[in-house]
Amino acid sequence: MKELKKLNLKNKKYIIFDSNGTLLDSVNIWNRTDQKLIQKYSGLTIDCDVIKKERNCFTKNCNDNNVYLSYCKYLIEKYDFTIKNKYKLNQIRTKITNKYLENETNFKPNVVKLILKLKQLGYVLILATMSKKNKIDIYTKRNKKMIEQMNITETFDLIITTEDIQKKKPDPEIYNKIMEHYNAKPEECLIFEDSLTGVLAAKNANIEIVNVYDKYADVDREEINKITDYSINNYQQIIELLKGL
Repeated sequence: MKELKKLNLKNKKYIIFDSNGTLLDSVNIWNRTDQKLIQKYSGLTIDCDVIKKERNCFTKNCNDNNVYLSYCKYLIEKYDFTIKNKYKLNQIRTKITNKYLENETNFKPNVVKLILKLKQLGYVLILATMSKKNKIDIYTKRNKKMIEQMNITETFDLIITTEDIQKKKPDPEIYNKIMEHYNAKPEECLIFEDSLTGVLAAKNANIEIVNVYDKYADVDREEINKITDYSINNYQQIIELLKGL
């Protein structure tokens, strides 16, 4: 891993952010949702860190077109849920998650300040997320505390969601698509990612990566640190770098 002070922001034109765990402090929302489902339909209480690790393992190896349905089927079978219909479970899971996203999700500390500064300096800002478009709608139309700080759709120049791609991270498709859209070179881009799969996707696209610390990625911390180019604990560290521009 390189020292952060060696990051040359003058050579960058396109700044790309992942959403969950990177732009948003939201990863534990899915952990809490799944924990609630497991408690309700199996009677078991499973630690959120265990749930996160199991879900990461499942999604990493899942090649189905609808990973959400497949994951619901996985939960039903693994924990012997009293509810057996994966479609119904997926509807319930989505409803619980959306409520959390609307009322509790917020931006990561100092990321809004950084993004608005980058916008002012003329960088092209891209949001590259494996979330669905309807999740972006929640952040921009229903989450009041987020709307008060920044409108995502008005601030980012391009938003790519899971509906826009065929292959999920760590495949680099989502980042290759961005470079094709702008006819950009890898060295002109910089990616902010929190998870191992995101860092791998960035690496597979040959784009420099800043790993944004999120405690829910600690299970992969050692491997992340081997792969990423730079690492930050808070976006204020990048804001300090911008002062030299």
